[in-house]
Amino acid sequence: MKNKVEILSPGPGCRKTKKIVKSLKQFFNENNIDAEFIIVSSLKEFLKYRTWILPTVIINNKVVARGYMPTDKVIIKSLYK
Repeated sequence: MKNKVEILSPGPGCRKTKKIVKSLKQFFNENNIDAEFIIVSSLKEFLKYRTWILPTVIINNKVVARGYMPTDKVIIKSLYK
C-alpha cells in the first residue's frame, strides 16, 4: 500500500517546508516505506484540515504535525493506524 504524505505549505519555496520534506523522504527511504509526497498550497485544503500553522504534515489523511517535523515514533504510529 502506498502511503500519502501531504504537506500544507505557504508555497514550495518555503525553507521550513523543504527541510521537512527532505527529512521525511530520508526517513521513508531508510525504512523502505513507499510514499507519495504532495505539497499543497490551496486555501481550501487549509480550511479542510482547519489549520493555519504551516507547514502541516498529513499522513494518510491524518494531521501528524503542525509547524515542525514529527518524530519517527509519531510517523510510524500514523502509518499503522
